[in-house]
Amino acid sequence: MKNKIIFPVMIVMWITGLVMIGEVLIVFEKIQNNTIKPEAEGGYYNAIFYRLISILAVGSIILYFILSRSIRKISTPIEQLTKDSKRFAKGQYTHQLRNYEIEELQVLAHAFDNMGEELNGTIRKLRHQKTKVESVLASLDEGIVIIDKEGQVTEFNHLAGDMLKFKAGRSYQDYITNIIRGDKFKKLIEEALKEFKFGSLELKLGNKTIYVTIIPIGETNRVYEYLIVLRDITKIRNLEEMRYQFVSNVSHEIKTPLTSIQGFVETLKTGAIEDTKVAHRFLNIIDIEAKRLYRLIQDILLLSEIENMEKQEYGTAKVNDIIKQVIDIVKEEAAKKNIQLIFNDQDEVILPNTSSDHIEQVILNLVSNAIKYTDDGCVMITAEIKNDKNIIRIQDTGIGIPKSSMPHIFERFYRVDKGRSRKSGGTGLGLSIVKHIVQLYSAEIQVESEEGEGTIFTLIFK
Repeated sequence: MKNKIIFPVMIVMWITGLVMIGEVLIVFEKIQNNTIKPEAEGGYYNAIFYRLISILAVGSIILYFILSRSIRKISTPIEQLTKDSKRFAKGQYTHQLRNYEIEELQVLAHAFDNMGEELNGTIRKLRHQKTKVESVLASLDEGIVIIDKEGQVTEFNHLAGDMLKFKAGRSYQDYITNIIRGDKFKKLIEEALKEFKFGSLELKLGNKTIYVTIIPIGETNRVYEYLIVLRDITKIRNLEEMRYQFVSNVSHEIKTPLTSIQGFVETLKTGAIEDTKVAHRFLNIIDIEAKRLYRLIQDILLLSEIENMEKQEYGTAKVNDIIKQVIDIVKEEAAKKNIQLIFNDQDEVILPNTSSDHIEQVILNLVSNAIKYTDDGCVMITAEIKNDKNIIRIQDTGIGIPKSSMPHIFERFYRVDKGRSRKSGGTGLGLSIVKHIVQLYSAEIQVESEEGEGTIFTLIFK
């Protein structure tokens, strides 16, 4: 910079000064030698004055052009670098590389270039890390909430927003205890904020059961934020309740025939076996209860097998032939109650990649139930193809299903008429088995019923 600006300026100033000094020395010499005529002194001095002024003006003009050019060499790069810095602030880190004559400005420009490249790389990495973190948070099965040391919410993921009923696009700079209320939760947050420690609890949010965990983020006694994990365990608790109810129901269902068998055996052992008629009647009851217990165990095993089964490659199920086999199985039971069995085979229904045993189990359970809950009339079984869908319909003229029982008929051990079901040897698992087999084949089951007018079960296979 010194060589580019100061040196030319100094040369111009030295030349101008030397020329002016030379002119003055020439005047002094002529004055001493008396070479200037008195009558010409005034004009000579004026000429010298104007010449000095001209030399000074020329020097000033030359100096002006040198300085203005030098200033442009400085100001233009500074303006360009200022624009680059403004673009950096807007996130534009790429710009045209420039070469400047002034060494110091060139070094500054190189520094800007390096800063832009480093900023660009750093911002790209941060954006990549942010995108990766957001993707991880979005894919989690848990809700994530970040709170600061004061307990205010700073960030949360989509699932947490759904759990806490946050509205999209709204900023929630609020205390977490104002969003999730409850004495236990408030105590958990207060202890975590004061003692910088991990904590957890289970609470209810609306109709959901949420397991809450709070984790300090930072070092010991230097916690910066807290991570709150919200895990929806509603399904787990419902499954546990279902498992408990299932075990309880199974225990009750098994206990009833076992108690009966045990009671009659004790009676026989105490002397009733000597009375042939009594002994024969007791043995018949024991046989009935044993068969009932056997059917219950078989149904439980079948239900468990179907629940854990994945759809496999099967052959084709010829529904019409299966219906005829089922009618042969239940016709004696129907004849005892004077119930007419009607097979309305409108179409030849064939289900591809379907187990014939499963379809037989479904139809047998539904037809048996129809006979069981019908005292007079008929049971009609229809097989048809409609709108490219295979339809099996079982219709009876029985007692029907109360509206209050309709939502529960596919539940395990649920009985619409408990007395009638137990008397006929029902286990209460038949419709549960039907439902799971239908779900296994992604089929649909529909129920229509009116009390006193009968029931229609419709199976729809695609």
